[in-house]
Amino acid sequence: MAASSAESKNDRHVEVRGLSKYYGPRPALRGVDLRIERGEFMTLFGPNGAGKTTLLRILATLSRPSAGTAHIGGLDLRSQGPRFRREIGLVAHEPLLYGTLSVAENLHFFGRLYRVPELEARAREVMEQVGLAHRRHDAVRTLSRGMQQRLSIARALLHRPSLLLLDEPYAGLDP
Repeated sequence: MAASSAESKNDRHVEVRGLSKYYGPRPALRGVDLRIERGEFMTLFGPNGAGKTTLLRILATLSRPSAGTAHIGGLDLRSQGPRFRREIGLVAHEPLLYGTLSVAENLHFFGRLYRVPELEARAREVMEQVGLAHRRHDAVRTLSRGMQQRLSIARALLHRPSLLLLDEPYAGLDP
């Protein structure tokens, strides 16, 4: 019985307990508990200022919680977050792209950071997936907001992350 309990805990991909985040005296999150199993999809709904982005920033290891714990794949994000960053893909409010670089150059840059094997083939693959192969040589600053969002999605998928965090991924996208 104890072995199966330990196994089920290791199968959890994301587990958050009592997570809180304060900016000075102002709470952004208060006592959040959640569990997302490997392969599950979860959507957060709430009004502006409800803490959705704050939660995603903590899970992406871009911010530290004020209290509580967050584990991904059994790793404590407070102490082992940097080890896990290679496993996270993030699409944030801002595209997090370099405007003077081309579509392909952006993907190559981020691919080298993540040590993506067979980078040229993988970059072509994600450009095709998001419909930007025909714009591969164009500077990001010349792309529409929707195309920049598609490139952000390609960047987030490039290294085949085990956890994909999407913060308003449809913002600026055409149907």
